[in-house]
Amino acid sequence: MMGRQGHRTGRSVSLEATPASILEFEDFVDSLDILSPKDRNRLKLAGGEILDNIVKHATPLESRGIEARASRSGGSILLAFYFRSPSFAVFAGEDGPWSVYPEPLFDPAHRRWRGMGLLMCRNLAKRLVFRPGESMDRIFLEFEAER
Repeated sequence: MMGRQGHRTGRSVSLEATPASILEFEDFVDSLDILSPKDRNRLKLAGGEILDNIVKHATPLESRGIEARASRSGGSILLAFYFRSPSFAVFAGEDGPWSVYPEPLFDPAHRRWRGMGLLMCRNLAKRLVFRPGESMDRIFLEFEAER
């Protein structure tokens, strides 16, 4: 894990698009002294799910991999993922994935539920935003910080 010091209340880490990066991400979150233990757990749970989805469904990624950034400002914590995937814009659409998966759906072909992880993320975070872009795709999770 290679963290970089950002502004005074935030840090970032560069991750490869591999399953092993989830453990690196958890180590990164554990290293954030701007968070309470409860906030760390929420970021690891929701962020790990987002990262897992990027690794499983958005690869192969273009360019450098995935950058995760965490910052705290007042009563809010922002967790952001930056990457570039040719398939992300189709998933995110204009209104985000909720227009595609308004609720979890059972996929009979794979005999599993789809969308449960994103629903969990949406429930843990105050806000979940998907932003496809021409040069960079972004996913933002905003959490209310524990007081």
